[in-house]
Order: sequence, then C-alpha cells, then structure tokens
Amino acid sequence: MNADAKAVKKHAAQHDLFNRLHSIAADESFVKRVAQEWFDGRFKVVANQRCGTWYCDPETSSDEYAYFKSTDGHTLNWDFNLRRSNLALAVHAEEKGGFILVDSTRRGKRMPDGLSKTVPIWCAVVNRAIALRRQREGVPEREWDLMLYVPAQIVSPSERAQIEARLDAWAHLLETSVLPLPSLEKPLRPFFVHPSTSVPPTIPDGPDYTPIVCVSASRWVNGGTDEIPVATRVGEGPFTRTVAFDYVPGAGDDDELWGRGLKPAMYHSEKSWLLATPRDELPDAVDELVGEKGLAAAMQGTTLDDQRGGSADDFAGATAVSPGLVLDLGPPIRPGNEEVGKPVTTVFRIVEIEEPLKNAPHVLPLPSSGYTTVVAAIPSSRSKGKEFLLALDELRAHVTRMAEAGTVLLSPGREEELDAALKQHHAPQTDPPAVVTLSSAEHLLAGNLTSAKKLILPIAVSLLCSVPALGEELDDDEEVDKIVIADTLHKLVALWPDGNPPRAALKRVNEFLMSKRR
Repeated sequence: MNADAKAVKKHAAQHDLFNRLHSIAADESFVKRVAQEWFDGRFKVVANQRCGTWYCDPETSSDEYAYFKSTDGHTLNWDFNLRRSNLALAVHAEEKGGFILVDSTRRGKRMPDGLSKTVPIWCAVVNRAIALRRQREGVPEREWDLMLYVPAQIVSPSERAQIEARLDAWAHLLETSVLPLPSLEKPLRPFFVHPSTSVPPTIPDGPDYTPIVCVSASRWVNGGTDEIPVATRVGEGPFTRTVAFDYVPGAGDDDELWGRGLKPAMYHSEKSWLLATPRDELPDAVDELVGEKGLAAAMQGTTLDDQRGGSADDFAGATAVSPGLVLDLGPPIRPGNEEVGKPVTTVFRIVEIEEPLKNAPHVLPLPSSGYTTVVAAIPSSRSKGKEFLLALDELRAHVTRMAEAGTVLLSPGREEELDAALKQHHAPQTDPPAVVTLSSAEHLLAGNLTSAKKLILPIAVSLLCSVPALGEELDDDEEVDKIVIADTLHKLVALWPDGNPPRAALKRVNEFLMSKRR
C-alpha cells in the first residue's frame, strides 16, 4: 500500500463514527476508574467544555460549567481571559472540597494545554487576585499559596518562568475588573493525572488548599507507553461479546466532523445500545436517533394552549441584567444580583437571518396579547456586518421608546414568528396569524440555546451601553469606550459563559458603540 493510500485509510479510521464512540467509551472508563478507585468517589467529576462532556456521564458527573480553553495555554499565547473567568467554578470547588476536571487531547500530547497550563494559570491568578484584594482592604496577612503549579514532565522550566512573569499583571486585571471575585477561604491548587500516571496524587483529608484534579482521558499514541484500547465488551450475561475498534485519541473533539448530529447527552443516554450496534449499521442508527430527538424537540409546544403566549409569566425564569433589561437565555450559572424596576411590558424576539430583509424593517410587531411583542431580525455580524449595524441601530431606537414604559425582555425567537410578523407587515388588513410565543427553554435544544446566547449577549451589551432607560449606571460624563464595553460584556458572560460571543460580533459592537452612529 503506497503512502497516499495509507493516509486515506488512516484519515477514514480517525473519522469513523464506530471508532470514535468506542474510543470515547474506553476513555470514559479511565475517568470512572480515577474517580471511583483512586479517589473513592471523594471528588465530583466536572467536564471541561466542550470535548470533556463526551467522557462524563451526566448520571455520575456534576453539571457545573467549566470552560478552560487550550488556546489560553498555547506556548507564547498564554492568557487569563476575563470572558472565561470561571469564578463561579472556584466557589463550587471550595464548597465541594475540590473536583475532578476532565478533558482530552489528540495524538502527540500527554495532556491538553487547557489542563496543563490554562488551569494552573487560572488557579494562580485567582489566588493572587484574592491576595491583592485582601491587601487593598487592609485584611491581616495570612499564609496564602501564590505558587504556579504545572506538570513538570509536560511544561518546561523556561515556559513555566515565562508564564509566572505574567501572573501579577493578570491578577491585577482580575482584581480591578467588575467580575465578582470570590472570597475563598483556601487557595486553589491543581493536580495532574493521565493514563500513564502510575500513582495517584496524594491529597490528604482537609488540606489547606482546594484541589483541582486535572484528568486527561486519552491515551498517548505516539511513542508513549500507554496501553492502547483495541476492543470493547458489550452486551450483558450470555450475550456479552467483544468488539474490536481502532483507537482514536481525543475522540470527542470536533464532533461536528464525525458525530452526524449526535451530542454528548444523547450519546450517554443511549450508549449501551449504540456501542452494541454493528459498525455498518451505526451511521443509520445514529441518524435515526438524532432525527427522533430533533422531531421531539420541534414538536414541543405544538400542543400548548394558545394562552401561553399571553402572559409575561411565561418568562418567569428569565434573568434581570439591569433594572430595565431581562434576558431569557436559560438559567445562568449563578443567580443574578439585579432586580427589575418595572414589570415586563415588551418582549423582543431575536431571530438571526442569513440575508437582510427586503421591503421590510428589521424590527416588526408580532400580534399578541398581554404585552407588546416585537420580532427583531438580525443579520450575521460576520458576513453581513453593515446590515447587522443597521438592524442594531433600528433595534436600539425601538428599545429606547419601549424602555420608558416598562422593562424590556430579550428572548430567542423562531422563524415562524418572523414569518408571521412579515405577513402582518405586508398585509396589515388581514387577520393576524396565531403564533404561540414560547420561552427559550421550551423551544430550543441545548446547542441551539448556546447559539442564541452568542447572538443575544452582544446585542444586550449594545443596548445596555446605549439606552439610558435600561438603568445601566453610567456617569453623565462617562464615554462608552472599550473598557466600559468589556466590563458590561464580562458581567453577562459571567452569568452565561457558554454565550461568549464570537470575535466578529464584538468587533461590530465596538464599532456600533464607539462610532458617530451613537
């Protein structure tokens, strides 16, 4: 077999659905062994988004949100990103006495940079920021660990020194930010485990630190000494059999390339029969499963009483982010500390569109009862930047008018709502179409809700920084600059970290708020 044929075969094996799922199952068993046998269930398992969720069964893992991005740990790219501060996770860690953080990496590495460097940076920066605050507030000095702990076999002394030289600046940035720096009683300290770890780290009972056990689930294939899985035992009792597969390190990564729409929660709920499905039948089985789940989600709400669209109580689970603005984006990772000053009177349903609307405004009324409902059609910030800014300006004008009367609520909308609003716009004399207005939790799958957060959070930042009636506390002489914009964004992302907006959207928001358009 020539080199090209080998490369094609290798690529096919790496992207094969069967190989991926069985590799994930093998790595998940390692995670369970670490949690149960090494630590006797002492620490809850937390998945590092997004890849880590494939190795953490929701039945036995915590649903606490953690996102440590590997790019923040890449060599010469080290960073402590305020948009990924994970501060609520630090509080959770202390409350639970620590936890196991799970991720994986592809061929050629022992651990992902997210575990070997980003997490150590986070621990050290949070510890130092707390020390800075205590010093500023005149709190008596106490023994407090400021060390940077990294896996010595993975991070060189030179790289460690370069990271350490940046820690104080990052700590100052965090301590002076608007983010809610927690009052921890113990410093955070990371530990490191991977499949070739022969002895678990020694963590005594009641230590003077909070342990963060970083577990890399995948085996090191290239030149490592790890035992590479080659088979899975499936079935029960007399029907148990062994199934061979080609191991893929970091199999949970890039699931959009191989998963056929399958997502971690769906996999974990159905994995017993998925793993028992023959290789040649698995793609069709997954397609059918994904189709059934999607249909069930699409059908959700079709039998709801039409009265569901007539009361602001439908959005009782929404979160106030200022006295005049409420966001319906699902539950935040921690409670918000804002209270609305007036009842919700206007709901803006935000719908992303591929092409700008023709012969119609971007903001359209939607017939409803109980409160004013408006559909805002927002073009892509990446591919339709000019149109995005025009739509945002139009939305701001409407919100400015509506905010004088009461609290404004932003919620993910549906194409059916936009279609209904357009029909009413083009034929105002006809009877308005009946549309049931649902909360985000009622009509969006988790993945779509994440996309909705990424769409709505930058819009919310734009409105909070440009509509005084929403109640955001800006001094009369304070200009909206990048610092004000960043602070507003950080407060929102601290509530919904998976809604961290794409760079293109943030660029447009800065342009919108800092240009003459204001």
